[in-house]
Amino acid sequence: MTTINCSSNCIHQKDGKCSLDNVAMNSTLSTKDCIFYEEDVKKKKKE
Repeated sequence: MTTINCSSNCIHQKDGKCSLDNVAMNSTLSTKDCIFYEEDVKKKKKE
């Protein structure tokens, strides 16, 4: 198992780590750093 640090506002980010288990599908909202990035709009609304 690989630990991936993550500080992005992503639905897979939990306590500074990527919690994505299945990488079979990638996001269309990818960033140059992570092709699986999906913005967490719930976290964004809280800020």
